Amino acid sequence: MLLYAQNTGTVHGRLVENGSKQPVSFATVVLLRAADSSFAAGMQADAEGMFEISKVPFGQYVLKVTAVGYRTGRQAVTLTDAQAILSLGTLHLRPTATELSDVTVTAERNVINNSLDKQVIKVSKDLTAIGGTAIDLLQNVPSVSIDENGAVSIRGSAGVTILIDGKQTGTTLEQIPASSIESIEVITNPSAKYDASGAAGILNIILKKDLRNGLNGQATTLVGTGDKYNGSLNLNYRKGKLNLFGSYDLRRDRRWIRASLAQSTTAKDSTLVLNQERSGYNIQTSHAIRLGFDYAISPMQTFTFAVQPRFNFTDNSDMLHSRQENASAADRMVNAGSSDRSNSTAGINRSADISIDYKRNWGDAQKGRELSANAVFTPLFSANKVVSDINYLLSNPVLQHQNTVNRTLQGSAQADYVHPLGEKSRFEAGLRSTYRKYDIDYTFSSDPELSFNPSNRFIYKQYVQAAYGLYGNAIGKFSWQAGLRAELSNLNGEQTVSRTKFTQQYLTLFPGATIAYDFPKDLRVQLGYSKRIGRPDANELNPFTDRSDQLNLVKGNPNLQPEYVHSFELGAQKGFAGGAELSATAFTRIETQTIKDFRQVIIDALTGNTVTLNNPQNIGTETSTGIDMAGSAPMNNWWKLNGSASLFYRTIIGSYNGVPINTASLMSRVRLNNVFTVSRRCDIQLALNYRSPVNTAQGKRSTAFNVDIAAKYNVFGTRGTISLRVADVFNTLRYNITSDGADFSTNSRFKRESRIAFLGFTYRFGKIQNGGKERRSNDEGANGFD
Repeated sequence: MLLYAQNTGTVHGRLVENGSKQPVSFATVVLLRAADSSFAAGMQADAEGMFEISKVPFGQYVLKVTAVGYRTGRQAVTLTDAQAILSLGTLHLRPTATELSDVTVTAERNVINNSLDKQVIKVSKDLTAIGGTAIDLLQNVPSVSIDENGAVSIRGSAGVTILIDGKQTGTTLEQIPASSIESIEVITNPSAKYDASGAAGILNIILKKDLRNGLNGQATTLVGTGDKYNGSLNLNYRKGKLNLFGSYDLRRDRRWIRASLAQSTTAKDSTLVLNQERSGYNIQTSHAIRLGFDYAISPMQTFTFAVQPRFNFTDNSDMLHSRQENASAADRMVNAGSSDRSNSTAGINRSADISIDYKRNWGDAQKGRELSANAVFTPLFSANKVVSDINYLLSNPVLQHQNTVNRTLQGSAQADYVHPLGEKSRFEAGLRSTYRKYDIDYTFSSDPELSFNPSNRFIYKQYVQAAYGLYGNAIGKFSWQAGLRAELSNLNGEQTVSRTKFTQQYLTLFPGATIAYDFPKDLRVQLGYSKRIGRPDANELNPFTDRSDQLNLVKGNPNLQPEYVHSFELGAQKGFAGGAELSATAFTRIETQTIKDFRQVIIDALTGNTVTLNNPQNIGTETSTGIDMAGSAPMNNWWKLNGSASLFYRTIIGSYNGVPINTASLMSRVRLNNVFTVSRRCDIQLALNYRSPVNTAQGKRSTAFNVDIAAKYNVFGTRGTISLRVADVFNTLRYNITSDGADFSTNSRFKRESRIAFLGFTYRFGKIQNGGKERRSNDEGANGFD
């Protein structure tokens, strides 16, 4: 053993992304014998990109590094008696996403990577989102669900914080083109470094970057069935220390909608049955612009400025027919009247994200030491006008005008510092301040005039100040991090019409910790805990009663308290021979003071009608326990299969106004994605999505299922791509919800146009990688180190 030890050495170093200097987590690092390229030793880098291969016999080797999204890196390595411990320092890996080839599918390893505090899903090559938005991409992301209103949930729980490149934004998911997105980070157990808001977790959308010198770009045009159009242009110019970037995206989307409601309510010893049928269309036209620059002040300092204005226009029209009946003593249904309501809606939304970023590192002199700071300011203005022509319960026609103006200001500033305490240990600390102000002005008029004035103006302000500290280390196969975050929340609201005011202030501590162990044969296991908060939004707190549907009222609740979530996870990731990978995460999520919409039957004091009132309440505790799984496997050289599955048991236990709430359901979600390489130029993708029924506080959401298919064909070498996508091939995607209480029963159905075909063409110009030749799928033969 002594002789063996004296004739072996150690190779160690750190992997970071060229340009951003961010660590490349969990890359595969191997040593190949220089003589015959046979395997000698290997390991997986840790979350910070650190690797150390020990007990390597003296000799000549080639270090090979592979990671999803990066070019393969190679470097000659020699271990001798004079150089038994070889430090390679910081190795910079070059990303493969330099061609902006958003519709290129290649034979890569798993598109899902796990680190200590997040799951990274590479979505830039998802064909089933061609011509779509971030919502279309999220439909295929493990653990994530989208409802009929575009609201996002993780593992069945709402309250998700959306970030763009790590920063909060005023944009909506429908305003982010799918073609501009490189990857999505799903952070279900965030460390103390992240903002604690978002009870369900965080989705961080990473936009594409171009690292090539000179002028490069991409132009795309698409047309979809049913009056749908999309065109985009991306430009990037890099020379020396300066990098200029800009993009423009135009989108027009017209979709028909159909909905129905069957509801029975009991009050004053009588039962009222309401049936509603709704049909119409929604048209959205959007313009999204992004302009900015990166400037390298020095090799270790960068400054970035970006502005992203957005302009959205909506034009909606629908018809609502309502019929009411009373149950008589003879168990007969007696007509109680009907109404027809024609709505015409026009809206405009203007917003912009103005951001500055600064990053500083100390290079090889102090590896891992880094200072970063950023600030974001987002002004937003929206105006929405609804004109309604109503024939209500056989009375004279009523013409109503509803105008809503929303002026929102939000901003944030933060600074983060990382200080290495050794080769593998580090301390992190940071400060963050956020401010939001919502000024929502609602005016109402009718002819003939009503006996009451339902107009409203609601002003809401929220301030959150935060500080955190975090320590991380690794010893041998163990790595861990633990931290504590403190947030001071101040909020106040005022409804000017009723002169209702409220204030809340609370200080909360948010601990978090994760520990991981790397077993032999490419197996990693980790255990984590975090605490989160879900603060009510402005609409949930606004005490104004929305009477746009006079038979089903909606009202906010200024007494709402924040939700608190305790999340526990045990996960494992395993690599197999042949490139297959599998990850699994068992979790338990406990949400206290959970906020749910609660429906009840009331007598409307203004009209005397029996109606339902829907408003949010803190009703009790929601618990979810289950498992998430994701895997990828090359079935052969022309077929690659990847998929994910979620299975969890959810309970909601509580009460409101003496009404007990106790529901439970077993929910499953399955996604299968098949990529078929027909030829070097042509790929086909087939995706299947299934979601089982899931319980709500007072009912259940029904099954959802859809199949998407897409194909692409390269032309002009790698410069052009013709694409075809058909979403929801069998037109099965619909949303049905049932709600039940002691004095009511509701069954609602909603269907939006979802079977849509898109035909598109993309052309890339500028520098083509590898001297103008087509890039091989795994970047073999090209050194990825800079």
